[in-house]
Amino acid sequence: MQLSLLKSLSLSDLKKSDEKLVYFIAYLYAISTGEVEATDLVKTASKSDYGNYSRAFRDSYRLGVGWTFGMAKSLEMVAMKVSSEVGNPLKQLLVKFAQVVRLGDKLSTFFRAELSSSLMTYAIEYERKLEMQKLFLEMFYTLMSTAAFMIAANSIMTMLTGANSSELILVYSLIGVGVSMSMFVFIMYILFPRDKLAFSREDVDLKFRIKVYVSIGAGAGIGIALLISQALPYSLIVGISLAPLFYPGLLARKMEQRIQKINQWYPEFIRHFGEILATVGSMGQALDAVLRSDFGPIQKFVISLKNRIKNKVDQQHGFELFSRDCGSELVANGNQVISTSLDKGGDMNETGNRVADITLKINELRAKRAQTSKTFESIIIVLHVLTLGVFGLMNKLTSIFFKLISTVDLTNNAFPLSPIDPAFMDMMLPIMVLMTSVISSIALKVAQGGLYKTVFYHIALLGVLGSATTFAMNVLMSNYLETSILNFGDVGV
Repeated sequence: MQLSLLKSLSLSDLKKSDEKLVYFIAYLYAISTGEVEATDLVKTASKSDYGNYSRAFRDSYRLGVGWTFGMAKSLEMVAMKVSSEVGNPLKQLLVKFAQVVRLGDKLSTFFRAELSSSLMTYAIEYERKLEMQKLFLEMFYTLMSTAAFMIAANSIMTMLTGANSSELILVYSLIGVGVSMSMFVFIMYILFPRDKLAFSREDVDLKFRIKVYVSIGAGAGIGIALLISQALPYSLIVGISLAPLFYPGLLARKMEQRIQKINQWYPEFIRHFGEILATVGSMGQALDAVLRSDFGPIQKFVISLKNRIKNKVDQQHGFELFSRDCGSELVANGNQVISTSLDKGGDMNETGNRVADITLKINELRAKRAQTSKTFESIIIVLHVLTLGVFGLMNKLTSIFFKLISTVDLTNNAFPLSPIDPAFMDMMLPIMVLMTSVISSIALKVAQGGLYKTVFYHIALLGVLGSATTFAMNVLMSNYLETSILNFGDVGV
């Protein structure tokens, strides 16, 4: 027999699933409150959908029952295959569970302690990642501000040294800055927590993708029409072309805010529901009693759940539809624990309290992250405007120096000036706006976590702001710089 765990169970994969591990242990605890035997618990867990954790219990059940090794022995055998790392969380869980089975201790007591420990470990690890996130975000500030002045300084030095390939050097500078910033954002994506917010639905995802394609197509059509007509400067065209992305971006932000509000109300509902259900014993009567209170945006979904239950819909299917209606991953994880506990005759009061505690802790940690990312968003917007302002000023100075050298002979043997062609700079400026907008938007979304669809809002916002900044800088500085510098050149002649 070949165990499926031999395929992939690295420590790095488990670290990405800390939240899943917490809910898996809560799932096991909910089953154990029904005073089931260890074999039944492992069999039920083997049919769950918790990735590597479910596969470990599935292999344990096959070895323990199918191959008659015994449950304790099979758990230890699978633990040896999971990882050679002593501190591997799944390995530790399997080894300790095997000892509990061998000694005949109470399963609910063991899993209650494991749940408290895993939740505390998850919180500590998340806090550590938040501190690391603050450090990396500060480094991104520095990288972003340095990159803008580096490109400007490189272009000016190229002009002063009289290099024949000044345009090519500018292109290389942009590519280097773009690649370095993109790699840094990718490192941030790897290291930062990934908070899955939405409970995926194919129909919703398809509709959203269609809206994104329509917005991109509309923006591209507008941009091409403006380029052909040459009615506006290139720097403004790129902002106008990105503006249609506001539509899917705002829809995604609205969806994200709705899910966040549902997550805030869910712990209160599920705790109240568990307490009443443990008393009355009937799910329909419990939901009737629960609905006497108001649970904000989740209220209408609870009413739908009650109607399904009273119309003889299976409770497990009813909770699945409840999760789909809410569209929240946290709600779906909590409902799966509650539904399984109902099936196995678990203590609903204890299960509801534990699910509520987990959701509250996760909401608290994500709120801390949101506070940090909000500060980062404000700073990035300011830095983005300043960066594009520098690019706009550099564009104007390049144009003025090109006119100055064309009309006045300033070249000597010491400093053979070779400015960048203004027409080339006009073409490169929209690329600068687009590049900085996209990279900064992705960095913002990586810092925020949650629903990644909202990145389109930030791309549109930063694109429009950057485009307007470069155009405004060109208009505001045009009269002053041309008058002062070009008139000075005329006087010199």
